[in-house]
Amino acid sequence: MTENDYLRYVEAFNARDYGTLETFFTDDFVLENAGFRVEGKKAFREFYAFFHEFCREEVIFKGFYPGADGFVANVIIRFTGLRDLSPEILEERGFQGMTPVPRGESVDVEFLIHYRVNPAGLIDFIKGAVWVPAAAPDRAVQ
Repeated sequence: MTENDYLRYVEAFNARDYGTLETFFTDDFVLENAGFRVEGKKAFREFYAFFHEFCREEVIFKGFYPGADGFVANVIIRFTGLRDLSPEILEERGFQGMTPVPRGESVDVEFLIHYRVNPAGLIDFIKGAVWVPAAAPDRAVQ
């Protein structure tokens, strides 16, 4: 997968074009993030149908770093709360590792996301890591 392919992927994600997104994945791809796991296209679609009822996500591209078995993308994801989502609802759905964004608020979170790509050029594994910058000296935790 090239950087241009990934930019098309981001465009499809931001447009909520799940049909196009799924063309980038193997049927049994795995997404691991925030302490939960989504396996396969059907589960992917079900997760985002649920999550995007409560939260809008916008991916802002920062960098693309190819490797031997795929690539890492550096992105900022802007989460905007659309409806209130409680920790109880997240836990009930199996997504207790996520932090809800209150309705009307937006939060930008920087991620490094590893995408493993199979020999046919399709994504078979995604794992996100949140970038937590060092505290500024005037905001250091005491």
